[in-house]
Amino acid sequence: MRQIIASVLAFTAFTVTAGEIPLLQSDGLAAIANEISGSNAKKTVAELSKHHRMRVSEGFSAATAHIISELTRAGLSDVRIERLPADGKTFYGTQRSRPAWNVRFAELWEVGTDGVNNAQIASYADAPITLAQDSASADLRAELVDAGSGTAASDYEGKDVRGKIVLVSSQPEAVVPLAVERFGAVGIVSYAPNQRTAWWQENRDLIRWGHLDTFSPVRTFGFMVSLNQARAFQERLMTGESILLHARVDSSTSAGAYEIATGTIRGADPALRQQEIVFSCHLDHPNPGANDNASGCAAILEIARTYSALISNGKLKPPSRTIRFVWPAEIEGTLAFLVARPEIVKNIKAAIHLDMVGGGPETKAIFHVTRGPASQPSFINDVAEEIGAFVNAQTERFAMTGSADWPLIEKAGGKEQLGARFVPMTLGSDHQIFAESSFGIPVIYLNDWPDRYIHTSHDVVANLDSTKLKRSAFVAAASGWILANITATDARQLWETVKSRSLARTATMLRERRGLIPQEAATRTRFHLWHERTLAESLSRFFTVPQDVSVEIWPFYDELANLAGGRSTRAVPPDRVYRRNPALKGPMSVFGYDYLVANFGKEKTAALRLLKHQGARGSGPEYAYEALNLVNGRRTTGEIRDALAAIYGPVTAADVAQYLEALAAIKVIQ
Repeated sequence: MRQIIASVLAFTAFTVTAGEIPLLQSDGLAAIANEISGSNAKKTVAELSKHHRMRVSEGFSAATAHIISELTRAGLSDVRIERLPADGKTFYGTQRSRPAWNVRFAELWEVGTDGVNNAQIASYADAPITLAQDSASADLRAELVDAGSGTAASDYEGKDVRGKIVLVSSQPEAVVPLAVERFGAVGIVSYAPNQRTAWWQENRDLIRWGHLDTFSPVRTFGFMVSLNQARAFQERLMTGESILLHARVDSSTSAGAYEIATGTIRGADPALRQQEIVFSCHLDHPNPGANDNASGCAAILEIARTYSALISNGKLKPPSRTIRFVWPAEIEGTLAFLVARPEIVKNIKAAIHLDMVGGGPETKAIFHVTRGPASQPSFINDVAEEIGAFVNAQTERFAMTGSADWPLIEKAGGKEQLGARFVPMTLGSDHQIFAESSFGIPVIYLNDWPDRYIHTSHDVVANLDSTKLKRSAFVAAASGWILANITATDARQLWETVKSRSLARTATMLRERRGLIPQEAATRTRFHLWHERTLAESLSRFFTVPQDVSVEIWPFYDELANLAGGRSTRAVPPDRVYRRNPALKGPMSVFGYDYLVANFGKEKTAALRLLKHQGARGSGPEYAYEALNLVNGRRTTGEIRDALAAIYGPVTAADVAQYLEALAAIKVIQ
């Protein structure tokens, strides 16, 4: 076996060339591929993009109503809207619910020397993204003062901003403590740039989505402008010209409800129908919000329609397990749903989350098939990678030759290869809630990154590609169909998939441990071998592994340990062991609310070194997320440090201990 392993380790790039996906019969493959429509999905994106879909708002409700109508038309079961209080007081685990925010009117004008508004700078009616989320009502005239970034005291030296509006390059939320609370500014105009990519600040006409702190006692407003507009203001201000602005905002904050559209395709197997596979997205984001994330919402709606149509016309048998679809607000809505509906959570076997899956060439997007947390290995990610590799191979062949069995193209869409990348866990969407150890739901995350128009006025439906939508929806649909139907009879095929990808991951680990000091190299190897064994064990989440397969699994990993030199063990000194507080679910940093800051204190949280740590493969927030995941009532602080070092790169035990002590101080862990 050692020679076989060594030869496979030498070849780590997976290329799927067969006309079938393992675990998915060719007739099922053809049925899904032929039925699923990127053009349908793009039409849904166009519909959803009409609405300014802020959480708990009239725009979000309108988008939800459209989803419900389409689910009903598609013939799904149990179609309904879950309504959960969102009043600023109710907590869902670590998430403080955020109340409704609605806007009736907002405009920003420049006032001429004659006292008349003569140049409109921003209009909510024309472009809702120009008003920062959670802006308060106002009707005032004030001079504009350039305050640079607006986040450092030095930005205000020699400037009188009291009673004035500040022009800043930072997000309005970050500016309020100094500009408004300390120095008395009455409003903010921000030209905060988009997220940093290779195309950062290249398009000077982009207007970035802005936001204010929902729970800040200091209420103000923020308008968002382009870099070009800001530079024009700055040039005039530098000459000594006075610029007078008139800001009018009519908005309100009130108790509301998280609305979560959901529907199911009921499982047909009496022994399995209580189990669920969940398709997830997030419905909120500013208008237009096409790729982020009308694309993911449209894709799972198209998957629901596809499944239902194929079952109705007999091309697919009903799934063994129930398949559920959900459309919550990002992160906060998902956490609220999982906390408030434990009867559903206990039945979820896996989740498939789509967030930005339609970016065409104009967006510069790279499509990712992303794994769940390394702390919670699952075979479902190998299933998704197998399908993604199949689509890569088919679409590459079509792009190069004009011929392939499964080109997965739309008439109005592109013809280039998908080029999906298979990557480790990254944070930033609802998948991190499903996978968080409070729930421990294995998750597949499909997403585009980069997207040079994310969170801007240019995230429009014209930048999406119907072929890309079809292909990403197909990867999700094929993955979900497999997971909804696998049983012990599929154990051998699954094991072969897991085994081959385990070998590839081992090769990656061997390369990446080069250059590490011996102690860290050994740590990396031990964690890797634990990860691979645990991943194989995850098969039992779906079925009891047959004896003829299980007898092959553990000798394989014993041999893998011999090959990788992983027989060494670490002496575990006496150390603190923590367990989760079962009454508190969710990660520390959620959406619009930071549980750690709120309960431990802003200054003390800022002093936590782990949150600022930069490793070879991860940064502070990722270390912190996995640190909490790794708390299980058995691992010592030192063992958690070792696991974090293996996942993201070396970190000191003192930094990990300091962070865990902070969590213990606020009773997140005990």
